[in-house]
Amino acid sequence: MNFSYGDNLRVLNDINLTIKQGQTLGVIGTIGSGKTTIANLLLKLYDVEDNKIFIGGTDINKINTKNLRDNFCYITQENFLFSTTIKENINLFDDSFEEDNILESIEKSAFKDDLTNMPDGIEQIIGEKGITLSGGQKQRVAIARAFLFNKNFVIFDDTFSAVDNKTEKIILENLKQLLKNKTAIIISNRISDVKIADKIIVLDQGKIIQQGTHEELIACDGLYRDFYIEQSSNMYLKDI
Repeated sequence: MNFSYGDNLRVLNDINLTIKQGQTLGVIGTIGSGKTTIANLLLKLYDVEDNKIFIGGTDINKINTKNLRDNFCYITQENFLFSTTIKENINLFDDSFEEDNILESIEKSAFKDDLTNMPDGIEQIIGEKGITLSGGQKQRVAIARAFLFNKNFVIFDDTFSAVDNKTEKIILENLKQLLKNKTAIIISNRISDVKIADKIIVLDQGKIIQQGTHEELIACDGLYRDFYIEQSSNMYLKDI
C-alpha cells in the first residue's frame, strides 16, 4: 500500500507487510521514513482505502473503531500523564485492577526503585504532564500500563528513548514474557530496542529496504548493519 499526507507528501511507498498473530515486529529506519505512520494507520487515525489493511483477515474499515482501539495498547515516547496519583496514571482511573497487579506492573517496568523514594508510594501525586518526574520516569510509568492492561496488540513507539541502557535491558527482558502470544510492534531508532523482535523491517523514504532477524540483518551490508556499527560504538549497544 501507499499512503500520503495530502496530495503531495508521500509517506509510505509500496508497503507489503504481514505480521503473524503472536509475532513481534521491529521497525527501524531513518528519520521521517514513516515508522510512526504505520502505527497510526493500524489505530485508524487516518483514513485508508478499502482492502489495504487487514486485521485478523478483516478489512480494517469494517472493524468498529472503538472495538479496534480497545484491543490495542499504544505506548509512545511522550504519553500524556495526568495531575493525579501514580496509581491512576497507570490504571487510567480503572478501579477494577488490584493494587498487587499495579505494583507488579511497576516492578516489570523498572519503576519500583523510583517508587520507594516517593513518600506516598503509588498514591504519590505527580504534576500536570508528569512535571515532577524525569523523562525516563515518565516513560516507565507509561510502560507500566502495557504490563497492567495486557492487551492483545501492543505498540511501543520510541518508548525507551529516555531510559538508560541498564534499565532498558531489564524492561526488554520483562517484555519478552509479556509479548508471548501477543502481536506487537516495537518502533525505534535504537537497535537495542528492536533486536528482540521475531522479524525486523528497515524503512528508508517510506519503503521497506531490508527485512529479517537481527542476526540476519547484521550479517549483510545495508542500512541496518550501518546503524549497528554506529550504535555499537556508543552507549546504546555496549552489551550487544
